[in-house]
Amino acid sequence: MTYQAVDTAPDTASARSGRRVGTSFILLALFAGLLGGSLALPILQTHPTSGQAFCHGILMTFFVMCPAALGGFGQWLLPVALGTDRTVLRGLTLAGFGFLSAGVVLLPVLPFVALLLWSVGILAVAIDVITTCLEGRTCRFRDMPPLAWSLLATACSVVLVAPVLAAVVTRGMMDGLTTDALIETLHLPEMALMLTPALGLVTSALLSRTVRGGMSWTVAPYVFGVMGIGGPLFWMDGLYGSLASGVGASLVLMTQIVPSVVLIGALCRDVWQQKRDLDGAALWAIGSILLFAAGWLSDGLPGHSGDHTAVAFGGIMALCGGFYAWVERLLPGRVPALLSRVHAGLMLVGAFCSIVPGVMIYGEILMGVSLLAFGLVGLFLLRETGRARVSA
Repeated sequence: MTYQAVDTAPDTASARSGRRVGTSFILLALFAGLLGGSLALPILQTHPTSGQAFCHGILMTFFVMCPAALGGFGQWLLPVALGTDRTVLRGLTLAGFGFLSAGVVLLPVLPFVALLLWSVGILAVAIDVITTCLEGRTCRFRDMPPLAWSLLATACSVVLVAPVLAAVVTRGMMDGLTTDALIETLHLPEMALMLTPALGLVTSALLSRTVRGGMSWTVAPYVFGVMGIGGPLFWMDGLYGSLASGVGASLVLMTQIVPSVVLIGALCRDVWQQKRDLDGAALWAIGSILLFAAGWLSDGLPGHSGDHTAVAFGGIMALCGGFYAWVERLLPGRVPALLSRVHAGLMLVGAFCSIVPGVMIYGEILMGVSLLAFGLVGLFLLRETGRARVSA
């Protein structure tokens, strides 16, 4: 087989179909995020169900980040990164969308059943991503960009985590396992499934599309391999008592935080050498890195436990950065840079206020304004897409 480096895929009917499938996953992730946020409102905490507390801790990773990364950007950006126009097993991805949609609806009332549906649905999407990286690419394996490596590592992580999670949930349903205990059990794979695709999107948003190579390209396969595969493997081993108790935090540090810092350092070096302009997508990516760093630092301070919230907000900013980067590629020059920068600033300030106890109310207000800005951006993009079709 002859491989060639391809930067863009042809705008074929199959590519347009893939973009529609990816948009469906993004909308599903948006609905899941709105659902999780609404369940955390004080007005709904008068008589909370067992699923409401569970939603706040798990929903952002399992029903927002994973579907958006593997199903959304896996259909939007992965074929372009691999030089093809579609994924190989799109039927599996569509089937996974059905299971994930049912899981989102059932999560607040039947959290264990929802996780079983998630395991089946996301596993189907992950198999499509892995098959596309192995069989559908037209570039050499070592020439795959960091985003493709991050999605491949995330898919491999899902293949490891989803069957074990389904077994743990099934056993828990029979033994009366509480959702609080399940949240503690899933801390390491939750971190892996959040950071691995998020850092891939950050890398894609910051690196210039016209410059290939660099330190980020060199370290990406090893970093994402440790994060997406090494961490879940240690977690699976620890479920059966092979690891000493109390080493969970050390595993998170060694398999997630340290590789992330290595990749961020390489990324900063490449961005400095490329003299990258700080457009809207780049500001989203920088905000994501700042929130990740704030979460890691707060976790090391006594009496603070804001790491999960900060990392979750960092993942959201990474998704938004990937979204703006994809829109700029699809509709070059049509997205106002000021709009993207203001939106990123509102989100970043609101996220930092949300993790500081004294100013949480201001953070909630800013996050609401940011969500409204996202709706306005969506309407603007619909208008611009219509104009582009008329021009074509």
